[in-house]
Amino acid sequence: MSIIDTYLSEARSALATGDPREVDRIAREIVSAFHGEIPHLSSYRGARIIGDGRDMHSPDDLRKLVGKLRVLREEKDRELYGPYGLDTISEHIRLLEDAMDTGIEGDELKALYERVDHVYANYYKSYVSGLCGWKYQDDDPSDEQTELRIEKLKHFRDDELRKIRIAEAQGANLSVSATSESSSTSSASIQMSVAIEQIDNLPDSSLAEDEKIVLKGMMADLQTKDAGKREGKLQKILGWLANKGTDVFIAAMPYIVQAVQSQM
Repeated sequence: MSIIDTYLSEARSALATGDPREVDRIAREIVSAFHGEIPHLSSYRGARIIGDGRDMHSPDDLRKLVGKLRVLREEKDRELYGPYGLDTISEHIRLLEDAMDTGIEGDELKALYERVDHVYANYYKSYVSGLCGWKYQDDDPSDEQTELRIEKLKHFRDDELRKIRIAEAQGANLSVSATSESSSTSSASIQMSVAIEQIDNLPDSSLAEDEKIVLKGMMADLQTKDAGKREGKLQKILGWLANKGTDVFIAAMPYIVQAVQSQM
């Protein structure tokens, strides 16, 4: 779960319980964490709240922040998933989240389930496992069932992105023309050093310091002139990333692709 999703989930829980201190706490954390990313946040009244009592964030304040945070997430989703044709999954995730926020239930929620389920039930074999309305699962529509669908769709979306990113890296041509080998090698070394330097900017929450060292070492190995060895080393990196989880893979893969392309 991304940090934005975490805050949205906590905000939803705080609004459901109505605890004023919890509402205020979550609102303050959102302002602090995203003041540099949410446009015009400085003009939002809650961004200037620093005291207690009357200066606490209200539920309406938190709802406004949630709206801004969701817009930010949609922009990030379009940037990350849009170029790879994964907008439909993102849209269905948002529909299910909207259902939780607005509190729809009964036949209306069941109709939404059917609309979403029939898109994925025949495509992903594991999709219907645990879902109401399928096989022997007869639970009524509920927040728990909605959350389960959301988590499944996020998993499938990230898995599709992982496959596409691997295909991009594997499809990169690592051969260097013999007629321009000298200049190409020099340029590749420079670009590789930039890619390695960028890894240091990855947050520790995405990639620990010792893992960065390992990754940079494997990337440096890609500079070998032996095409066969280079292909093997690329597969080694991809296998290493595949075992690090989706967050690490998404964070590191752009640099792997950059490093591979620098060898072209």
